[in-house]
Amino acid sequence: MENLMHASRLSLQRGDDLLFNNLNLYIRSAEITVILGPNGAGKSSLLLALAGLIPADGDLQLQATAMSEYSRMEIATKVAWQGELPPTEFGLTVKQRLNLASDGEENLIPATKAMEIEALLNRPLAELSSGERQRVELAALMLRPAPIWLLDEPTAHLDIKHQVQCLNMMKKQANAGRAIVTVLHDLQQAMAVADQVVLIDGQGHAEAGPAGQMLDVDRLASLFDTPLIRQGKLLMPEYGDGI
Repeated sequence: MENLMHASRLSLQRGDDLLFNNLNLYIRSAEITVILGPNGAGKSSLLLALAGLIPADGDLQLQATAMSEYSRMEIATKVAWQGELPPTEFGLTVKQRLNLASDGEENLIPATKAMEIEALLNRPLAELSSGERQRVELAALMLRPAPIWLLDEPTAHLDIKHQVQCLNMMKKQANAGRAIVTVLHDLQQAMAVADQVVLIDGQGHAEAGPAGQMLDVDRLASLFDTPLIRQGKLLMPEYGDGI
């Protein structure tokens, strides 16, 4: 495994609020890093900071060079970011959207098959459901050669089948050497794919460590302020007698 990105003493603020302080994080090839935390804790902000899209305090290096030394174009060749669904008012079809992601040079077939969107290629993005559009954006991501992927809730909007396909695709990409950092909300999904986990508590603290250490019942119950129980390989909320 190769260290592709290193965040040292990373601190991030939103207005007057400190999201987290002194986070140390290595992003390595062939690993999936999952970011967990309550709503508003700063998970998406951390992704944006790692992409160089918002400023953060501390030292952030991309392939052993300070992020600040790169141009936006150079960063875009090394880091692919997938966040909220893009606007559809430009009238693009699915195929046109994918061609933009690939500069018209990549073979679209493997990505369209992986996300099961072959039948959607000639349809306008505006006519698609949110789940279909999410699959289009994931296919567009697959067309980019960037060694680092930053994904903000990639399984959002997807039905169960396509959530599984998305997670399997991420594992295949990591096994092929890509470094993937993703925000997830589902603890089972995190347990299925994570090699490393970042926990952001929403109180100004964040920590990173191996998945086996961080995906601990007591640690996660404290993080989400919710009782959790483990049943075999599953982690789930303890709903109580009222449900």
